[in-house]
Amino acid sequence: MQLKLVMIASIVQLEGMNTLRPCPERLGWWACGDSGLCISSSQVCDGPIDCDGGEDEEPTTCASWQCVHGVRCQQSDICIDIPHQVMCAGDGGQAVCPDSSDQSYCLHRIYTGCFINTTLGLTITDCDTCFCQLRDKSDTKQSTAAVFRSIGRSFRSSHIMARVCAQRSSSEICDGVEDCMLGEDEDPEMCRNRENDPDGFLRGNYESQRKGRKVELDQFDIGNVADLESENVAEITIDIKMICAIFISTLVSVVGFCLAIIFVMFRLSSKNHRKHVHAESIPIEGQTSSGLPNTYILQPVPKKDKKEPTWTLQNTSIIKELGKGFYSKVYLAQDKQFGYVAIKTVDTKKTNKSEECIINEIDILSNIKPHPNIIRLIGSNMEEKLLVIDFCFHGNLKDYVLRYKRYFVDEINPETQEPNRDTYLCASPVLSEHIP
Repeated sequence: MQLKLVMIASIVQLEGMNTLRPCPERLGWWACGDSGLCISSSQVCDGPIDCDGGEDEEPTTCASWQCVHGVRCQQSDICIDIPHQVMCAGDGGQAVCPDSSDQSYCLHRIYTGCFINTTLGLTITDCDTCFCQLRDKSDTKQSTAAVFRSIGRSFRSSHIMARVCAQRSSSEICDGVEDCMLGEDEDPEMCRNRENDPDGFLRGNYESQRKGRKVELDQFDIGNVADLESENVAEITIDIKMICAIFISTLVSVVGFCLAIIFVMFRLSSKNHRKHVHAESIPIEGQTSSGLPNTYILQPVPKKDKKEPTWTLQNTSIIKELGKGFYSKVYLAQDKQFGYVAIKTVDTKKTNKSEECIINEIDILSNIKPHPNIIRLIGSNMEEKLLVIDFCFHGNLKDYVLRYKRYFVDEINPETQEPNRDTYLCASPVLSEHIP
């Protein structure tokens, strides 16, 4: 149902125009004459000719073309689909509009003009030509002004953000619905003057009373104006005194609150100090007197050293043997704190220097700082000559290479049966300096 409505709306928009017709292959696109070339809606009335016969830029087509997403030029029917890529392009930018309105009202790359709301879309204009600023109809509270934004993320994009307003000739004026922010479009007196003198209303002879009346020279009284000015000055003076009184009272309250907190903290600290002195003056068994009355010397209490967890094969849950090395055996164990760990201990049957080798390994791993590519040393036991390290779930390096060897790149030259030159560069510390 929605597809049918879109096609009907598009055909109605181009009713009486035989130059463009809906593209049968793509919804929302248009076919150029009899050539069969289909173009998007953003290419219609955008300035450059895309159809071979120029059907997309025909004046009759562009005069009633609705610029839905972008804005129209001020004095032409060209539609700028992406304003921040075209408008206010700087010194090197090319004007798309014949009247150069897309490069007017710009402060460098910032647009300073306004946009008029018309039946064919928003139109570039000077803010002085606006009658009032329109409301944002999507806001249910009707308290937000309508603003058009087109801002890109590139540093070359312009900053297009401006108010949407209505002109005096707009159909939204005196239509029974308040469209302007202050409701000046439905002022009763202004609407009566618009009906009696339409030309005078368009020339700006009548203003909305909701925006403030103009003071006529023959009704101007300097005395009344002076009295009003003195009343305003008195009101401003009273407001300043009120603000000063509120500020001083707030400052006094904050200072008093801070002093109260400091006093409470001081009392608590002095109370805790008295309790501590009183506790020291009470004699306890094991204390010796220094010979003076009411004077006691507390015996120093030795600090208990925190016992670090001791790793031993006697209280460790061994699961299985993982493998053997040159001087050691490795077991898989389970710990309550660290989970699965690998315990490495000496194998005296392999070599008589097994204990010396594992002691050196413990010293080296203990002095190395933590690194993501080095196995972490969890603990050790010098008496039992064992060390505890992280358990590698994927096995050792040899098994990993054999398992995935078909995924590795072969670095052996098939003709010479020797490693490639790049391999030498990466492996040799002498030749590595030649790497670019």
